Amino acid sequence: MFDPSTPPFIAGAAALAAGASCAYYATYAVRSQWLGATDWRGRRDTHAAALTFDDGPSEDTERVLDVLDRLNLRAAFFMIGSRVERLPRVARMVAERGHEIGNHSYSHPIYLYRTGRETRRQLERAQAVIEEVTGVRPRLARPPCGVRTPAYFATARRLGLRTVQWDVAGFDWTRRRAPEIARAVLGGARAGSIILLHDGDSDGRRDRRETVAALPLIVEGLRGRSLVVAPLSELLADEPGEGK
Repeated sequence: MFDPSTPPFIAGAAALAAGASCAYYATYAVRSQWLGATDWRGRRDTHAAALTFDDGPSEDTERVLDVLDRLNLRAAFFMIGSRVERLPRVARMVAERGHEIGNHSYSHPIYLYRTGRETRRQLERAQAVIEEVTGVRPRLARPPCGVRTPAYFATARRLGLRTVQWDVAGFDWTRRRAPEIARAVLGGARAGSIILLHDGDSDGRRDRRETVAALPLIVEGLRGRSLVVAPLSELLADEPGEGK
């Protein structure tokens, strides 16, 4: 309740802090539904988790695909349009091997720091490039760093894109060895988990060999908990949002 004895400058500062906190949560928080429906986990009434990969395709994507083939698994790859243009053969390989493909922007900007027009251009251009190269029109989107804005949601809805975040991350964008990546995933994985990994680096400075090496460890650990890896589409709830 407002206290009339509170000095105006203190009340104003408190209001600004509260507003900033709300804005941060709405745009950055993985689970936030404030600006639009967002899936951050899959169905809990399953015995499965989903593997998702961001920031590809890259020179390491084929190694990821080979491991998934060997383990007879299907994953979802959220692709950057400019990297699809650079490595079209690899992007097509993802589709040909039966994996799902999502829109991860054209050049990996943080939408919060882009105009609405640029946000639309990023999503539309990535959508067009991915479809032209792979023959697959994405139905899923994951904004760079998970940051969503009203302009992002408006364009995503118009393009028929469903926003998918994650509830478990391997933190493989930092300098981690394969066992550390696996431990981070297995420490939080449960039925319905959407696992965030990377088959590329948006800055093009780091390879994903440790992620490739972590995959068998992750799958073995999940199986030890009676969890299987299922396609992302099988885990998503019937209605957009948090899942069941």
